[in-house]
Amino acid sequence: MQDIPLACTLTAADYRDRQAAWLKLKPFVRTSAAAPGGLTFRFAPVTGLQGSLTELIRLEAECCAWMTFAMAVSGEAIDLSITSDSADGERGIREAFAPLARR
Repeated sequence: MQDIPLACTLTAADYRDRQAAWLKLKPFVRTSAAAPGGLTFRFAPVTGLQGSLTELIRLEAECCAWMTFAMAVSGEAIDLSITSDSADGERGIREAFAPLARR
């Protein structure tokens, strides 16, 4: 398995815009938790949220290939996990997505 560099290709301004896009979803986060390799989130099943998450995941995959996203949708919730195969990646995910997490 080849190591994927732990790097984000976004400019500082684009990073701020992306973070703002994620934070718009915070009101819909029901729970969040640390998980092996990163974080998990459970979102309320709000109309249109699945599409928003799918688009953000697509965008993240373009700039941060070291992250792995898994989404599961049911009538009760939208579950999202964001993980990495490395300790540095896990730390990066937890730092980058900490503002979205419920405390």
